[in-house]
Amino acid sequence: MAIDKQPRQASSPGLSRDVIVAAALRVADAEGVAALSMRRLATELDSGVMSLYRHVANKDALLTAITQAACDEHPYPDPAPDDWREAMRLAARLDWEVYCAHPWALVTSSSARHFSDTTCLDWMVDALAGLTDDPDLARSFAIAVWSYVQGVCIQHVAQQLLPGGDEREQSPLRATEADFETGLETLLDGMEQRALRTAPSRAPRTFSAPGGRPPA
Repeated sequence: MAIDKQPRQASSPGLSRDVIVAAALRVADAEGVAALSMRRLATELDSGVMSLYRHVANKDALLTAITQAACDEHPYPDPAPDDWREAMRLAARLDWEVYCAHPWALVTSSSARHFSDTTCLDWMVDALAGLTDDPDLARSFAIAVWSYVQGVCIQHVAQQLLPGGDEREQSPLRATEADFETGLETLLDGMEQRALRTAPSRAPRTFSAPGGRPPA
């Protein structure tokens, strides 16, 4: 890697990890993660390239940092709701908000190189204790919810992920929020039935339909 010897590199008085991550978020949101590089970020911050490496080790570390920052905008609550269905709805909606605000996170949050924090997965598995005593089944359920959210969000934000994409040009197959909610409830229904078949002697601890209405 060549060293940028521009005079401005020597002094970056306002530079910090938080400042760098915030600028990287702006670039990723506006131009996509493919456009995000240390040199592009240095231009954004009016800084020398090598000054950035004092705060962020490399681009992979930068992508990890902005992915975490995007997720931190919509954190899962602690403690989780007692009702497992409400907990899954909440996790799904929070992730929906993250991906709609930062479509590139659909890619980086699924890459072990860029994001390997299992805190949210552990939160979901713990919340699913109200549905099943089997930790492996609970983990599979949590992954299913995540995969569902990501799949629907890809349809919802696909135009933004394409180079030169125009958000106004929407596919007739684009998923709406209503589609998202309907599909989520269908998935949760299936999870409940699978849990009952796996352990027929154990009924789920709670069940509530959206809005607190009892099931029909």
